[in-house]
Amino acid sequence: MDQHSPVYLVGGPVRDALLGRPVKDLDFSVEGDAPALAQRVAAELAGKTIVHPRFGTATVIAGGTRIDLVTARRETYTHPGALPQVTPSGIRDDLARRDFSINAMAIPLAGDAAEVLDHWRGLEDLRLGVVRTLHDCSFIDDPTRVFRAIRYEQRLDFRIDQQTLAHLKNSVDQGLVAVLSPDRLRHEIQRILEEENPAPAFARCLDLEVLQAVHPALNDLGKLQRLAAGIGDIGAEIEAEIPMVYLAALVSDLSEQEGEDLIGRLNMPEGWRRIVRDSIRLQGMAAELNDESISPSRLVRLLEDVSVVAVAAMGLTSEDAWVNQGLHRFLTELRHVKPGLDGRDLLQLGVPPGPLVGRILGRLRDEVLDGRLDGGAGADAGRRRLVQELMADTIVGPVGAEAIGDAGHG
Repeated sequence: MDQHSPVYLVGGPVRDALLGRPVKDLDFSVEGDAPALAQRVAAELAGKTIVHPRFGTATVIAGGTRIDLVTARRETYTHPGALPQVTPSGIRDDLARRDFSINAMAIPLAGDAAEVLDHWRGLEDLRLGVVRTLHDCSFIDDPTRVFRAIRYEQRLDFRIDQQTLAHLKNSVDQGLVAVLSPDRLRHEIQRILEEENPAPAFARCLDLEVLQAVHPALNDLGKLQRLAAGIGDIGAEIEAEIPMVYLAALVSDLSEQEGEDLIGRLNMPEGWRRIVRDSIRLQGMAAELNDESISPSRLVRLLEDVSVVAVAAMGLTSEDAWVNQGLHRFLTELRHVKPGLDGRDLLQLGVPPGPLVGRILGRLRDEVLDGRLDGGAGADAGRRRLVQELMADTIVGPVGAEAIGDAGHG
């Protein structure tokens, strides 16, 4: 890739290629100026470059492919949980800073033979199915490795080496997970959520008391496990949001205060905050959602302002069949029902501009949802008749107006 600086394929891509697993992204270590090389690669591929000067790293994104390039470096840590101090170095030092032996292998791009550089028995650990750190202070240097060890163990169906596991437990007991910054903690939780099935990794985190170090109330994974069993039934519209559906299941049994504490602990972005709050709020609606007499219009009014991610999570994890059925119907059918007329139609029918337009549209939709008004294109006469009746009721007295107002809560 560069005629002057030695370049190596490193880390995860090497591991996955050796295991016969798909290689999604590419990681390269450069004994030279990685950001400069990244700029040239991006120019050749018509991609874009993101540079992180502090660490001498850059990312090239081109045609849906992500290529990470790092300047080969040595790292030192001033205290547990700190970001590393880096100095340029060679490939051996660059591999020595890696988290686990299975990620500390490299393949030089120059030369005729694709020889694997393996100074820390990574090939042997791949053969044995072992996740092992390179030194005894690895988790002290970087406590995020606690989460990564668990994630790799579960994803690859490996086991954490006995000595590595002892060091991991010791770092948790010393409170090192708790000293991680909110953003770094959230990033590790997000990486688990993005696994094909996050439930086993979270279960292992719970078993090793790692999850409780994030927040003590994260101590019951029953819903997460039920979600993993039923995730194949999730609708296509929500499929892209599966990691956030797992988040909703993870937090739904928290109290409001616990939810707010977790939001702060992880410095959650707005999208995460809404999912946490809505998931907890939905639990307070469980009794009404489980009422077999609930009308479709009432169901829609309850749920239309709730995140569909939270609704999907509850629909796949509730142990009440009626709740599951109602939430599934809301997601696949009821939330898409329209009143059949729009605001311009109402204005043409003489409805004055203002809040009354929205209230009448809400009532029309309720009538369609509850089957009292045909939702088809041929039902315009019935809709227009109802509009006139609602306007007359509003003008006549408070009973009609109140009825419209109640119907407009959706």
